[in-house]
Amino acid sequence: MKPFFKPKAYFRPGSLGKAVELLSNFGDRAKVLAGGTDLLVQKPSGAECLIDIADLGLEYIKEHENGVEIGAATTVRSIGVSGSLSSEPYLVLRDAACALGTPTIRNMATIGGNICNASPAADLPLALMVLGASLTIMGPAGKREVNIGEFFENIGGKNIQADELLLSINIPASRGRCGTSFQKLRHHQTSIDIAIVNVAARMTCEKQACVKASIALGAVAPTPIYARKAEALLGKKRPNAAIIQEAASAASEEVNPIDDVRGSKWYRKKMAAVLVRRALEESSRRCGIWPE
Repeated sequence: MKPFFKPKAYFRPGSLGKAVELLSNFGDRAKVLAGGTDLLVQKPSGAECLIDIADLGLEYIKEHENGVEIGAATTVRSIGVSGSLSSEPYLVLRDAACALGTPTIRNMATIGGNICNASPAADLPLALMVLGASLTIMGPAGKREVNIGEFFENIGGKNIQADELLLSINIPASRGRCGTSFQKLRHHQTSIDIAIVNVAARMTCEKQACVKASIALGAVAPTPIYARKAEALLGKKRPNAAIIQEAASAASEEVNPIDDVRGSKWYRKKMAAVLVRRALEESSRRCGIWPE
């Protein structure tokens, strides 16, 4: 049983500067509080204070000519119902949000928390990876940009320091006709289960050919990963059933899952192929190309 979680101090800063100052002062002894759905379950030892970011204006979804910007404190529910994310290529993010947890969890959990928890089985990072998103992070030295594909370093490890704060997620605008998909397999297929395997895919198409593909998988390696060999097989080709199956099989060979209580390594590899195939089929259909 985890020890009783009772931090000694609670702060609710009114500015980004004050939040960064508090993070700098406390370092690893501070934990950022947004939705709290992971933090209050994990009950991290050594957390002496909580820094609540509710008053920092980080809950928003903004459309602009270069894409969409999402504040780190935006709830998963807001993403799932946002009109700004109701068309391609953003449907993959909306679908991932709707697949995350229960309605109660989605009302509280934030996109920043789902990213910064750095779980190999997290849902939203996969969608953001295939969308080519970047993260804006602020610390004592100012702001910096990190591509989300370079953010995850190992299980629970991420490219953000103890005195830095995730501000926003930036998704570039689509430059072509796109189709996307999010697929998730859970142990009992109930909303409270985390993924045994989850997959996000995106195709950019011209005429009847896929000119670019992106495939991200979770719960099959220490971090979310891209299936680069599978992606390469789809380029410059019409996505028919044979090519999609070949790409799905290639993706299965790229993963390196573990055995645990939710599934064996063998099962995860098999289901990775199944979910990649389903994701590519749906992405192709959303592009207006029906695989035969």
